[in-house]
Amino acid sequence: MSLATRLQERLRSTLGGGAPGVALPVPPVGFTDGTVALRPWRPSDGLDLSALCDDPEIHRFTAVPRDYPAREAAGNAAFAEEQRLEGRGVHLAITDAHDAVLLGAIDLAVSGPDRDVGRVSFLLGAAARGEGHATRAVRLLEGWAFRTVGVGGLELRPQRENAAAIAVADRCGFVRGTDGGDGRVTFTRPA
Repeated sequence: MSLATRLQERLRSTLGGGAPGVALPVPPVGFTDGTVALRPWRPSDGLDLSALCDDPEIHRFTAVPRDYPAREAAGNAAFAEEQRLEGRGVHLAITDAHDAVLLGAIDLAVSGPDRDVGRVSFLLGAAARGEGHATRAVRLLEGWAFRTVGVGGLELRPQRENAAAIAVADRCGFVRGTDGGDGRVTFTRPA
């Protein structure tokens, strides 16, 4: 089973997996705060994404497999577009706004046609950590998710041991909820 298929199945199982909805909007061209930019994935990102994901911290806190092959990473663009068209989520690359270097990834998964809740997840490559890039990316995505996508609220579910992701949730104004039995902490932010 390919990574795209595994991720798709995981999304469907965590968000209820209902019938596909109306396509989500295409993120705007020039989706940036001047420091980071968010853009759709491209097949040409495969090699960079594969290299970025060759990181013990990413393997520790995400479902990205070890030795993520570049050809599977290149398929991420097709998977992301399929998810957007089905109304299930938007998967974007986080890049440097000045030189377009790939810094990481950010996703907005939505549940159901009413889009009551959007689940945000993200990862950053080792070289991009500690610079505020994840906080900037989450803030960009959350504004778009509320205004354009129309989600009623957002949720982040980092693992309890992921202090950096918990700090991002705090800096972005998410409210800490319950610790789940799955080792994750739920943070929410209403529209």
